[in-house]
Amino acid sequence: MSQENKKIVEDINSLLVNKGAEEHEIAIDADTIMKVWVKDLSFLESQKAVKEVVDINPAGDINIDMAGYWKYMLGQCVERTEPQLSTAQLYALKPAIAVKITALLPQPGDLVAGPLEPGLGA
Repeated sequence: MSQENKKIVEDINSLLVNKGAEEHEIAIDADTIMKVWVKDLSFLESQKAVKEVVDINPAGDINIDMAGYWKYMLGQCVERTEPQLSTAQLYALKPAIAVKITALLPQPGDLVAGPLEPGLGA
């Protein structure tokens, strides 16, 4: 389709980050769950995460502080939980539970894709 035949987006909301958090159920065992409400990050919030946890050395090697990354993402993306957990409790979850929650969040590779990849963003 040529450029002249394409239409301009009419629904501006389709361009914006969803302001509401999405509810997810996390299985704890066969008969218990917890609920987690996860919100999307805007482009600028994602870029702030890059600044917080990604180090690119002069040789172009990328190092990500994984603990810092997940701490940032849990703090920014998890709006609430049921049962209600404090931030300290959220950071102290058992690995098996935390892995299920972090699977719902932006992944580290999402941060370093796009403008940081060679040949993109120029």
